[in-house]
Amino acid sequence: MKRYDVFVIGGGGTGSEVAFSIARESNMNVGIAERDKFGGECNHYGCVPTKVMLRSAKIAALARDAGRFGVRIPEVGIDFKAIMTRAREIIDSQSGDGPKPFYDAGIDVILDEVRLIGPHSLEVADGTKIEADRIVLTTGSEPTAPPIPGLEGTPYWTNKEAIWKPRDVPASLAVLGTGAIGTEFAQIYARFGSNVTMIENAPHILPLEDAESGASMLPALEAEGIRVMAGAQTKGVTFDGEGWHLEIEGQGAIVAEELLIATGRKPCFDEHDLEAAGVKTDAEDKPVLNESLRTTGEDVWVAGDATGDLLFTHVGTYEAELVVADILGHPRKADYRVVPRVTFSDPEVASVGLTEKQARKDGREVKTAVLKFEDNERATIEGKTFGIVKLIADEETGDLLGGHIVGEEAGAMIHIVVAAMAGRLDTRVAGEAIYAYPTFAESVKGAFLQLG
Repeated sequence: MKRYDVFVIGGGGTGSEVAFSIARESNMNVGIAERDKFGGECNHYGCVPTKVMLRSAKIAALARDAGRFGVRIPEVGIDFKAIMTRAREIIDSQSGDGPKPFYDAGIDVILDEVRLIGPHSLEVADGTKIEADRIVLTTGSEPTAPPIPGLEGTPYWTNKEAIWKPRDVPASLAVLGTGAIGTEFAQIYARFGSNVTMIENAPHILPLEDAESGASMLPALEAEGIRVMAGAQTKGVTFDGEGWHLEIEGQGAIVAEELLIATGRKPCFDEHDLEAAGVKTDAEDKPVLNESLRTTGEDVWVAGDATGDLLFTHVGTYEAELVVADILGHPRKADYRVVPRVTFSDPEVASVGLTEKQARKDGREVKTAVLKFEDNERATIEGKTFGIVKLIADEETGDLLGGHIVGEEAGAMIHIVVAAMAGRLDTRVAGEAIYAYPTFAESVKGAFLQLG
């Protein structure tokens, strides 16, 4: 029976970082298992390929809009095959070496399903048993589908199929769910030529974001011909072999060639006997974790998307650092007060900290500052006037509680707010600093000054 000091299940970004760091910083015997592809969801089915597709979609949109800037481009065509070939090339450039970097680092690799079956006990799909003093579950997450009549068992798209299944752009696409995944794919396929309808049962799109962010993004989507239905309840789905019919309560039917379900994700633990290992989960089937991401099971940690919260690659990297620190004997407490998030649509949607609704729900008296991008000179020059900058602060203490930006370069600009929150910077000081002209960032300065 093979025995390890540390064994990691899941070779995505988080698990890889744990394995490499332990191997680099200690003399421990480390093993890692991956059942699919090293690089995980983000590299193969999420962040990387979608950003390649988004870049092509944005270039197409800019080319179509070129006449507004005095540039004549007679025809804009979409070569979907070439776009996806480029996506594969970029993925291969980042993770094409497969297990080789692990072998080079002295890490044992198992390219198969490995299950947690008890305290310190693991089992490979072929029945081989493994013992490990410490086990780290970085098993990622998987899409979930709502319990809509007629949906189960049908060939709807998740993020994976939306990237790799189509050979060409569908004539029409219905997108159920308008979070980051749904919004990005809706805009990608609309710009590639699909007739796109977005359906959201919450009152506004981007339901996890501040309500004003969703309201600011809405006209940008509609300006591209995307139909957006918020507060819409899907009562039933029918697939007839060639297309989809979605019955929307009180609003008739939506007909589409393809259907993308982007309504949520859950941790991947189905193959693992968490109970046998003493790992407890909460009412939402998320693992119960302490402040250093250790589970209730003996010497078992969970990190990355498998936690069920904050499903971002940058959070997974941070959590890998926490797990490694705990295993090496100098634990740190997780601190999620300042975590940026970005939807890479056009305009981008970026945020950090609390929404206004969350802050008020916490019982705080808050003050807000909102500036429109249409009042920013750089935005006017660039022709990118959709968007806002919104900051939220505690009325009594002046502490900055959250920031929300919709607009060109929002993903970069949110880090001004990130730095201010991380350093607990006085908003007056942040506002009185000199910002370059003409830049989009001047809108962040203006919002800081509004807060006073």
